[in-house]
Amino acid sequence: MFNKSRIWVSLFLLLVLSFFTPKSGQALSSPSIAILTPGEGSQVTAPISISAEIQPGADNLIRITLIDEKEVLLARKLLRVTPGEDGVPIQLETDLAFEIPTESTTALLTVSTQDEYHRLQSLRSVMLTLESGGQTTVQAYISNEPWLVIDDPKPLDTRGGGQFSVSGTITPVNDNPVRLELIKYNGAVIGSTQLPVSEPGETFNFEVILPYSYITTTTDVRLVVRQPSNEFYGAYAILDSILIKLTP
Repeated sequence: MFNKSRIWVSLFLLLVLSFFTPKSGQALSSPSIAILTPGEGSQVTAPISISAEIQPGADNLIRITLIDEKEVLLARKLLRVTPGEDGVPIQLETDLAFEIPTESTTALLTVSTQDEYHRLQSLRSVMLTLESGGQTTVQAYISNEPWLVIDDPKPLDTRGGGQFSVSGTITPVNDNPVRLELIKYNGAVIGSTQLPVSEPGETFNFEVILPYSYITTTTDVRLVVRQPSNEFYGAYAILDSILIKLTP
């Protein structure tokens, strides 16, 4: 009878501990943002009707921007949303007004989220043709597999030694090198490397060594994977990230 009681007590303690023991997250695979409309290459007039599926960041704010090829900000919108339960993406429907001084211009529409320290968490973009008048021609959203799957490290994993390996699969959206960065809570970049791209749109496996600067204590950082836009200098075409911990 005593042995049975000990067994039940042990099982109970294991169950309780399972609720409090930190667990590594899942590999980054599902897209945090999907711009459903307008699709890439759409021809639009004001206002732009935007539809998207989004997993909000920690601040529950959605940032929408519209810039032209000269990086002039044409429009901006900031929306506070209520996150879905258990990380389920929410459906976003909104309009974005703009004005242009010419009959037509090319522009980049971006939708992004940030974490509680204002670091970019996820970003998606589509290239549009803005028209001052006339008809709207909205291209269909092309549903693709996730552009990025990080197999290692997983969210909340701990790495040390001044460098570590990052591996997974990726489908680059253009021929620009993909950049991997480690960003602290204050925005400081303490590590970076690049992944060359030879075949845009083709999925391939990757593994790179990511070094980082000397640190004295265990530090929470955001591992950011991003690819710059081809047509819009200084803008991102796509970006995703995970949180990890670094030790000296």
